[in-house]
Amino acid sequence: MPTITSTPSELSVSFSVYEKVAGLVRDISVPWAAVAAVSVERDGMRAARGIRAPGLGVPGLRKVGTWRRREGGRMRRTVVSVRRGQPALRIELRGARWDEFLLGHEGARTVADTLASRGVTTESSPPTAIREHDVRFTSEGATLAGTVCRPDSPARAAVLLLPGSGPLDREGSHPRLQVDVSRQLAHALAARGVASLRYDKRGVGASPGDWRAAGVSDLVADARAARALLASQPGVDPARVVVLGHSEGALLAAAVAAGDTHLAGVVLLAGAARPGEEVLVQQAERLRDGLPAVLRAVMRLLRIDLVDRVRGNHRRLKATTADVARVNGARVNARWVREYMAHDPVEDIRRITAPVLAITGEKDLQVSSDDLDVVRSTAPAEVTVHRIPDLSHTLRRQPGTPSLRLYREEVRRPVDPEVVGIVTEWVVRHTAA
Repeated sequence: MPTITSTPSELSVSFSVYEKVAGLVRDISVPWAAVAAVSVERDGMRAARGIRAPGLGVPGLRKVGTWRRREGGRMRRTVVSVRRGQPALRIELRGARWDEFLLGHEGARTVADTLASRGVTTESSPPTAIREHDVRFTSEGATLAGTVCRPDSPARAAVLLLPGSGPLDREGSHPRLQVDVSRQLAHALAARGVASLRYDKRGVGASPGDWRAAGVSDLVADARAARALLASQPGVDPARVVVLGHSEGALLAAAVAAGDTHLAGVVLLAGAARPGEEVLVQQAERLRDGLPAVLRAVMRLLRIDLVDRVRGNHRRLKATTADVARVNGARVNARWVREYMAHDPVEDIRRITAPVLAITGEKDLQVSSDDLDVVRSTAPAEVTVHRIPDLSHTLRRQPGTPSLRLYREEVRRPVDPEVVGIVTEWVVRHTAA
């Protein structure tokens, strides 16, 4: 299946090695000005017409390559990659080398809605208008600010969006890294008729306080208060609420869902399923192994082991009792670290009675995709897992050797359309009447 990504200036289509060899195609980028319209075909195989020139066609199963057909006295060229029974995105072009793309994609409708938000005309369904308004709520004495996002029509369901660790705002972004996961998911969900709530964590954005002083237990309490607020919003059916978390947010989502028999579903994106201390050590090991060879050699000569340093910091933080402590001269959220190291999300996952969707990328350096197997074997209800190739912790694709240094480049692109498509389709399906 081709990968569709975008930047502020262009739309890009990346093909797998098989597609490039079988269809004699290569990765393509076109400026947004060249994108004329988008439509969704229920079956891409049926929609691909003409003769291949060049390309590979397996009758009734697969078409990949360039297809040509005469229309209105001229020859139209279509770049095709479709398979039987799969929906496809038809992207019509103007002033480009090709006349259109016909690309099989499980999240075709969601991608079409995303393109519609950029002003591209969609023929399959008109874009849903999105309304947002700010809200404030309290949680154990703390005041939190957030945004309710909803479609212009009555919402069919609602999703609570929980971001990752650190000083993340309601959009799911860090001051130094605009990950923007929560905002993009909120808009994609609204395009499918689903409302959502996202909020600034304590001491971030419009929420007062000090984020370093908040422990895991505080964040769980905040998430529960937000879940109650969302369920009480006008037009929201409390029986159709889903809790979705990314990274640390997945830990919070599992804690909120544990023992809650009224949730319609739980979505865990890049969520760990092992004790926090083990996760932190594993992250240090991956960071050490990903350092440049020269730097690793210097550290060996100086007898510096990054993992040993991390374990030493853990011992020092365990010995503290303050909410905030100094480690190597820097102020650290000590209480959060102590509570996180002691927390085992498996204890919560085994108490989730709602259906679970879990997604982790194979290139995730902060969470092992092997944890998906733990979620699948632990959660007692229906579990759907997706281990996505080349997907990093930012929920973007990262071809080649994974590296934390590439995060800044990755977040210039939108969240992976396949992830967005899987999430929105799953939420719509599990909140149906």
